[in-house]
Amino acid sequence: MQTLAFSVAVVCLLVGTVSGGQVFNRSCPTNIDVKQYFEVESYLGKWYEMQRYDSVFEENFDCVQVRYTLNEDASVQVSNSAYNLFNGSSINALGRAVLSFPDEEIVQGKLNVSFFGAPNDLSNYWVLDTDYETFAVVWNCQPLGEQQSEESFWVLSRTPTLPADTNVLFRIHYIMRRYIDRSLLRFTSQMDDRCPVF
Repeated sequence: MQTLAFSVAVVCLLVGTVSGGQVFNRSCPTNIDVKQYFEVESYLGKWYEMQRYDSVFEENFDCVQVRYTLNEDASVQVSNSAYNLFNGSSINALGRAVLSFPDEEIVQGKLNVSFFGAPNDLSNYWVLDTDYETFAVVWNCQPLGEQQSEESFWVLSRTPTLPADTNVLFRIHYIMRRYIDRSLLRFTSQMDDRCPVF
């Protein structure tokens, strides 16, 4: 039952229908720089979550992995998986992603992601930076009225640990210093022996 409830909560969160990220008493920032000349094909494949803004819906879930594969219609299939180290439950949520603004001259790392057939019309997955081969930093903000907003934030890696590359670490921390409240970040366990291979 916990697995089903979590899956439903994740779906609702990602389509923007319930609160699930970190709530701030301010409107969504407008000065966020995203990845320019974004290459969907290079972003495909498996990613491991390293850090995130936590939420009640993701409480106690670790071993979070996501896999992106190309669909025949050029959209992207999204497969999110996670494992609860406390009770052994796991979840898998399937979704679909498309570029938010595919016709722009310079393609930006902004995507619409939805799950289980929900409407796919919300730009809710912004890739702020990635080198496609080792790391990605992803952010989302949705307004909650005029004076509040809800943000999500993820640091992803191609491997279960971030590379010890000083350039990669600099790029990640540069974004964190500019946009993120680092006191709200939660580290995701990936190296526990109980983490399944999704």
